[in-house]
Amino acid sequence: MTDIAGGKMRTLTHLGSLLRVRYRIHYTWLFAVILVPAAVITQFEPTYPLWQRTVLGIFASLMLFVAVSVRESILGFIAVRKGIAVENVTLFVFGGMSQIDIETSSPSLEFLLAACGQLFNIIIAGIFSVIYFVLKDSGNIMVEVLMQWMAFLWFMLVMLHFVPGFPLDGGRALRVFLWKMTADYVKATRIAGWLGWGFGLFMTAGGIALLVMTQELFTGIFLTIVGLLLQNAATNSRRQVGLQGRVVDSEVPDG
Repeated sequence: MTDIAGGKMRTLTHLGSLLRVRYRIHYTWLFAVILVPAAVITQFEPTYPLWQRTVLGIFASLMLFVAVSVRESILGFIAVRKGIAVENVTLFVFGGMSQIDIETSSPSLEFLLAACGQLFNIIIAGIFSVIYFVLKDSGNIMVEVLMQWMAFLWFMLVMLHFVPGFPLDGGRALRVFLWKMTADYVKATRIAGWLGWGFGLFMTAGGIALLVMTQELFTGIFLTIVGLLLQNAATNSRRQVGLQGRVVDSEVPDG
């Protein structure tokens, strides 16, 4: 997920740099540290001891972080190799958002990164699925359950990233289309960002409806939090591109 440099985003810490790109952890990972272990503890059979399910949940959240970090590092490597100046990357639970120099990018390069991001998601979901099926009858229940959970989690991420709302990969592809149609990167990002915010609002409302009308407590909480996180990411992207737009306008001499 990319966005142009400009605004400041709340982060937990810096990861250091790779290929001269600074990586940051967004505070949304605090929710992952709670939600992923809670999902493993509550969604799998209580015949497993609580400590085993807790350890499994912690490993699942750690593997999610590693997979997302690898995904964004690969995308950053591709961007740098294609000549795009990437200033920093903020890691969200569902992906990352890069601050780039728009002068070094183009619609075709942006579409390449969006396609590579979603392709990586599909590959990771496939890898976890293959490992699960290989270990299904091995008797190693802990690893089997962990791989089953990770395959399910990444499959859900694949579905989420098809949504045409920024900063999801589907939203990045939509932004490319709007960018080519309007020849205006700032306007394209704003429109795609509002769509991402709207989908996040829809997910939040759906999660609250599940909490009120059904017994699906965990699903309702999960949808609500993911919706709020998506709204937050979309809002940040619009604010950043708005700041960049004002900077560009201030650099244009009065006629």
